[in-house]
Amino acid sequence: MVAIDFFSKNKNKIINAGVILLLIFVTFYLYNIQSKQLALLEKSKNEEIKKSEVIKSLIQVEKGINNYKQIFNRKDLGSVIDAMTDIAKDTRVKVSSVKPGVEQQYAEYIKTPFLIVVRVADYHALGQFISKVENYKDLFLVEDINITTSNSMQSDKEKGKDLDISLKISTITCR
Repeated sequence: MVAIDFFSKNKNKIINAGVILLLIFVTFYLYNIQSKQLALLEKSKNEEIKKSEVIKSLIQVEKGINNYKQIFNRKDLGSVIDAMTDIAKDTRVKVSSVKPGVEQQYAEYIKTPFLIVVRVADYHALGQFISKVENYKDLFLVEDINITTSNSMQSDKEKGKDLDISLKISTITCR
């Protein structure tokens, strides 16, 4: 009886306490579910950030490849003649002839040689010419040099010795 009187007097308090306990358990359950979802979202976010970094690095690699493709573009005879003429003007060299050689095809690239005959006054001018050829904005590789001396009459009193130079200069083209 005492218990029945206690429950009847405190009926509203007991119901309120029960509702509060039930709400605490429901809230705790919902909190756990949301925590798990938040952890999954955090993990997913980290994976996406890693993927994004990989994509950014791939984009940079692709830009680098495109830059190299521009460097290794196919050179025709006219562009090689223009380049050699520009270099020759700067280095006191006279270009006598430019002839394309036989194209050599490899798995990853194509190598196109050009046979160039130039006349220079001295070895210093030759060195400058070769240096400028190899440092030109387009890729040229000096592969072979053949040097011969030619006698040319400058005047009746003095004879000058010019150097006739045969160069094999190649360009590289990506496939």
